[in-house]
Formats: sequence, C-alpha cells, structure tokens
Amino acid sequence: MIYHIGNNYHFYLADLDSVARFVASPDPFYPIPLKKIPSLPSVSTDPILFPRFLYKLQFARQTFERTAISTPPYYNSPDQKTDFFQKTNPGFLPNKRTIGGSKQTKTELVRSKRDKFNQTKYLSLSDIVNPEFDESMVLKEIDSLYMDKKSKLYLNRLVAILYSGTKEEEMRIVTNLFRFETDFAFFLNKQMFTVELIPLIHGLFLQEILRTHDERYFRYILPKLSPPVLGVIRRSISKNKMKQIESAPKVKPPEGEDLISIIESELYKRFARNLYYEEGTIFTYREDGEVNAKETIPFEDSKRFDFCVSGEFLEFYGKTKTKLFFKTKDWIETIRFDFFLTRKEIDTKEFHRLPKDLILEIPYYETGLFLVGAGITKPKQCFEFSLLWFDY
Repeated sequence: MIYHIGNNYHFYLADLDSVARFVASPDPFYPIPLKKIPSLPSVSTDPILFPRFLYKLQFARQTFERTAISTPPYYNSPDQKTDFFQKTNPGFLPNKRTIGGSKQTKTELVRSKRDKFNQTKYLSLSDIVNPEFDESMVLKEIDSLYMDKKSKLYLNRLVAILYSGTKEEEMRIVTNLFRFETDFAFFLNKQMFTVELIPLIHGLFLQEILRTHDERYFRYILPKLSPPVLGVIRRSISKNKMKQIESAPKVKPPEGEDLISIIESELYKRFARNLYYEEGTIFTYREDGEVNAKETIPFEDSKRFDFCVSGEFLEFYGKTKTKLFFKTKDWIETIRFDFFLTRKEIDTKEFHRLPKDLILEIPYYETGLFLVGAGITKPKQCFEFSLLWFDY
C-alpha cells in the first residue's frame, strides 16, 4: 500500500515507480490562520507526510476530513483506562511509552554541522511528454513553442536528461541543478508551469478542463492564446463546441478563473514532483566522536515528560531550558515535529534523510501545550509520536 492513515497524520510511501497523487486542502481543525499553512503538491515521488489536523484530503475517490489531535492520556492522569496502547493502526507498530528523557543531567556530546535538505517541486518532462515521441520529435515540438530562447535552452537540457538514463539518474541530475544552478532551479520551480507547455502534454488533461470551462470566459481569452496552444485546443474539442465558443459573448472572467490561469495551476497541481536538495546546514549531535570535539549539554530533569511513539524508531533524549533533543533509532527519510505553542499557533520543524543514532534538537517553549510528530523510515515504515509535559 502506498497510503497509510495514522492517528494524527497522512502518510504516502511514494517513490519513482509508485508516484503519489492526491489533493490536500488547508482546512485546520484548530483556529490556525490559513496563511500559515503551506499548500502541498498534488504529486510526490518521495515519502511524504502531513497532519490530519491541518488538511482535508481527497484520495482514491475518498474524502478524509480534518480531525482533532489524538494523544494518550498524560501518565499522571487518573484516567488510565484507554485502548490507546492496545489498538494498532494498519502499517504501524504498537505504541510504546517512556517517562522522562534518556539524559537528565549534564552530558558530553559531539556537535557537528550537517547538510540541511530543503524541499521543493519541479516538473519532470517524463510525466507529461507523449510516450510515443522520440527525442528528436520532442525537440522539434519545443522549438515551435512560444517561449523565450533561454527557456527553450533549459527545456532542451531537460530533454537530454529525460532520454539519457533511468528515473533515478534524472532525479540525481535535477537535484544537483537545484543545488548548484540557481537560474535553472528558478526556471524549474517558478517559470516552467506555463500554458505554453500544452503542446507537449498527452492524455485527457486538457479535455477535462475545457469540458467545464465557461464558454463566455473561453471566448474572452481566445485571442490571447498562442497559435501552438490554440491549435491543440481546437484539436481537443469538437467543431460544434468550438463554434459555440466563437459565437458566445465575451465576458471577462474573475481573477484567477481565466483559462490560462486554470491550466497553469492544474499543470502545477497534477504534475509537480517533490524534490529534496542540500541547502544550508543544521547542528546535530552524536554520542561518539573525538574527545576534543565534545561539548557539555546541560540536560535537566525531565521526569514529568511523557513520550509515546509507535515502534522504536525515535527516542526522547532529553531537554535543556530552551531545547528538546531526540535520537533517531533507524535511518529516517522524513520526520516532522509540530509543537503547539497555543491552540492558534504551532512551530513546525522538518528534517529529511537522517542516519541512525543522530541526535536532533528543536526549540522548547515551556508554556507550550504539547508536541506531536511523525516520520517515515528508509525501509518505508511509518511512525507517530507525542510528547506531553502536563495533563492538558
């Protein structure tokens, strides 16, 4: 299965051969401002997870409404009669509880810098190009597009990547482009999702949009379409439909509802892939290393902290006055921490591609309410966790 549903998160175990396609809409259960909830891609080729308490999901002809956060009762609570530790969701291991961190006094750790992986989106030509086209046919089609010379040059480079090897090799090359060639990365992420790509696209994508678009809005935008795009549109609808559009009155569509905007946004939603690339550094810790490189971390008493995790993929390591520390127990592809400062405000930290036995730090806010999170390991095992420090 590519999709698993947890108590608090949605999980997609995507890869290059099992691409995840879904529709997630920001729809918070708590009064969190919508502008602070990022829009998610509709296509992923890497493992991805996101909160059920922030998003409404449509997948496999089903709708999953947003839900309240679910955590076990705080360990000091008199209400210990719960099935939280007896029930196990499909795809998850049983829940395990620990009280307090592994370290509660000053401890020496080796601090080091580590590459931070950023997440972005790009459009792979292999997702949209007609599979019956060979390389020369695609290059010829690109040459006829109404795009500037620099954009065509970038597209030609992408064609060379597309026909040069496997999907994995394509991802590796594009990842390096995002890391080292900022102009090309900007084109892939910001400029490539344009209506002018329509002549390259195969399938029923365009027909679905044209079928429901208002004829009056269509008539208004018709003169603004380039000849290659207009030619594809004429071939995608019946002659009678085209006559109706050409004879319809012109009506200016509302902002963002014109045909060009709709096609470009649908291109982005349907064909954008997730991509991780190195950008900047973060500080992490390990228990082993050169003695000279060690520094003392002032861990404090954390016996009132209740940590619950499905499986044993993550350990609550300890806390200081301003930081919380967690240790990975397996190789992790992606992990997310959602710290609720209030019911209206959360602080989210995400990490990608972490090795085993790495110690992470995230900010700690003493007046915060609780922390929940989730992760996906390299072997595609899902897990969720929570950290409570008083009976909320």
